[in-house]
Amino acid sequence: MADSVRILFKQDTFLKQEPVQSSMLPSNKIQKIPQGTLLVLDSYERPANNHIRISLDSLKFKGLRMNWYAFEGHITIVQEQIQAVESISKSLSKQQAKNTLKVTTYNNPDQECPLKLIINTDTKLKRAPVDSRYLSEDSIQKVPVGTELVILGQKPKADKVLELPIEDSHFKFSLKDLEFKGFSQDWYVYVDHAGVQILG
Repeated sequence: MADSVRILFKQDTFLKQEPVQSSMLPSNKIQKIPQGTLLVLDSYERPANNHIRISLDSLKFKGLRMNWYAFEGHITIVQEQIQAVESISKSLSKQQAKNTLKVTTYNNPDQECPLKLIINTDTKLKRAPVDSRYLSEDSIQKVPVGTELVILGQKPKADKVLELPIEDSHFKFSLKDLEFKGFSQDWYVYVDHAGVQILG
């Protein structure tokens, strides 16, 4: 796979439409980003005020695809070759049940297990498990290869296995803190296009 310039969020933080404290901005000018998120950049530059100005590849937050600012101490810019991970479809082929993806964790059953969705090829996140041709633009979010999104986990069963939903060859998930098209819950990705790993 090709090299890519990405932004890694080292802690929970905000993307902002101005290089100032997030508390000084209204909610429509900030986007919360969870630790562990990795986004593909079109470009970036270091302006004043300890903030890096970034332009994201394909992604829209708050309905806007524009420049955002990130506090320099909360992020790292990485340029490296993108490594594909085992796809959800490959993981499913190794198990009997095809309507759930089983992921073994080390967490105790009373602890939620955070996960990340790793995009292996340019794809579209969708609001329904169907071909994107049948969905409106408001129900689709283009996502480039190399993107890693933190998704809501769940508490594992007593055997420390998570069972994650699969519907019509699509993995169903909810984003942690992020919103695309005004939604964080009930997104789908085609099982051949992404992998799921435990965050950490």
